[in-house]
Amino acid sequence: MLPKHGKIECRACFSDSMSNTTQPHHDWRMINDPGAWGSENPEFLVLGFSKGATQAGIYQQGKFEDIAFAGMRTRLTQALQAMDVLSNDESSDEKISSPNSNVAFGSLIRCSVSRRDDKSSEKSGKEVFSCTGALITRSFSEIPQVIKTCSSRYLSGLPKSVKAVIFLGNSDKYVDGCQALIKELFPSDFIRVNPMAVRANGRVWLHLAHPSGLNGHFNTWLSEDVGSGIKRIQARQAIKAEV
Repeated sequence: MLPKHGKIECRACFSDSMSNTTQPHHDWRMINDPGAWGSENPEFLVLGFSKGATQAGIYQQGKFEDIAFAGMRTRLTQALQAMDVLSNDESSDEKISSPNSNVAFGSLIRCSVSRRDDKSSEKSGKEVFSCTGALITRSFSEIPQVIKTCSSRYLSGLPKSVKAVIFLGNSDKYVDGCQALIKELFPSDFIRVNPMAVRANGRVWLHLAHPSGLNGHFNTWLSEDVGSGIKRIQARQAIKAEV
């Protein structure tokens, strides 16, 4: 089952019962701040990779409903409308805030993780940690135990109501990492639908463009039928065929 709307009590990756931070790898830092938004019995589950710095900061000091996908909800709404997950008069804001909505929101790694950015660290003369782009894809080889623990706990026993799991992020390497993870979780019925989607565990798992303002390909993905827009078409074909 999915966790209820709210902060999650989970310390599976934290051996020190007193500390809220840990290093699962010498280049990675992890903060114990897992959460779940929206329904615990949804039709759709929307997953980022991990909370960014903005979201992690709100978790500590702000309103819980403001955390998930803070600063990118307009784009998130557009992406979900492109899949008909949201109608034209619905928004991600209302779905994230409501425990009774038909959508749940979270992340592949429910806690906040960040990796040492070698280039930024060298340039600034001090250690800089971030969780964007190529740094994210390194997680599959550098902190696989964290991903396996979190996915086993929060993805292996999804409620039957979930028709589609939607990953935000559709770079080729991220898609490859996620699809390999799904195949490991559900080897018996794993089927690749197209480059942006697989079917496993009785539902479709697909990738959309990440709504972050740092994603310079988002508008092309959303509105064009060439380039990254082909990935939107593939994702939409998969969800419309399976849902």
